[in-house]
Amino acid sequence: MIRNIIFDWSGTLVDDMRAVWRSTNYTFTQCGRPEMSLEEFRAEFSLPFDAFYERVTPGVPLEQLEGWYKESFREEQKEVTALPHAAEFLDFCQANSLRTFLLSTIHPDHYRVQSAAVGFAFEREYIRIMDKRKKISVILEENRLNPAETVFIGDMQHDVETAYAGGVHSCAVLTGYNTADQLAKAQPELTVAHLGEFQALLSQHNLNWPVALRA
Repeated sequence: MIRNIIFDWSGTLVDDMRAVWRSTNYTFTQCGRPEMSLEEFRAEFSLPFDAFYERVTPGVPLEQLEGWYKESFREEQKEVTALPHAAEFLDFCQANSLRTFLLSTIHPDHYRVQSAAVGFAFEREYIRIMDKRKKISVILEENRLNPAETVFIGDMQHDVETAYAGGVHSCAVLTGYNTADQLAKAQPELTVAHLGEFQALLSQHNLNWPVALRA
């Protein structure tokens, strides 16, 4: 039975992709690099994002890139909204006494603004985690979570890899940055169109992990 859910933030609970894309392009122009189309950005963007920047803007200090990014994102993030089904799924978790946690790379300043806007709450938040794969085991230990009763939900290959690193179930959602083909390469246990689909599966199977029953 699933008792614990660890969420990614961007592309899983909130729709921030276009805001992040535009702010990333702003950093590119500031350091003399060509902008990316949205399709190029989705194809190239990866986590940990410090490795992404080292790959696409080699030699530019991360602190400088982050400074430019924050200049742009301060305004761009005003357009960030909760994804469809996110609020309902969190209500479902609360109604069924599921423990909820957040594991995200988001900067604390940005999280403060976005969290206030959407009103989502978690038992515990782990933010500004550059490599989630190195943190998930700590989260399990600190909160005494049984990996067999825990699922990590995210929209990127890195999130699936993180689930495997922690020995927890992996659920990939198609509401964010990575495409279905990209996510398939990471081999998630379950891929759903959105959180509403995952909620329906958990309901149908009385909170038991639905993959074996779907096969």
